[in-house]
Amino acid sequence: MASKHKYISHTADIAFEIEADSLEELFVEAFRVWFISVVDSSEFKSDSSIDIEIKADSLELLLVDFLNEVNFLLFVRKTFCFSVDKIRIDEKSFSLFVKMKYIPLNEKVELKEEIKSVTYHQMEIKNIQGKFLAKIIFDI
Repeated sequence: MASKHKYISHTADIAFEIEADSLEELFVEAFRVWFISVVDSSEFKSDSSIDIEIKADSLELLLVDFLNEVNFLLFVRKTFCFSVDKIRIDEKSFSLFVKMKYIPLNEKVELKEEIKSVTYHQMEIKNIQGKFLAKIIFDI
């Protein structure tokens, strides 16, 4: 997997540029940047998994809705998703299925930032010569 991300300085928000070899890798990398934005640790284990299914009107909306769902699970449902086990994206129907490992939010999860929302501002997914690119901004 050749995905990567780069932090971008942004006034009052957190922003990243992401690059990946596939759409699925782009979504996984987007999850990773959300993850490193909200917690300090990366050492979580659990056999519990949760399925997330989303349909949207575009790939950009699908990505934002996916990250907002993970964010909602953490801050509202107190369910911390920490890894992607399986991901499937249908580019034609703009639908997503993802199976994620999770733990209930507890004292072992040290939150460093509360993300209010993943924004639609400047969101665009591009496929340039086989590389998928996106810019993500988190409202904090």
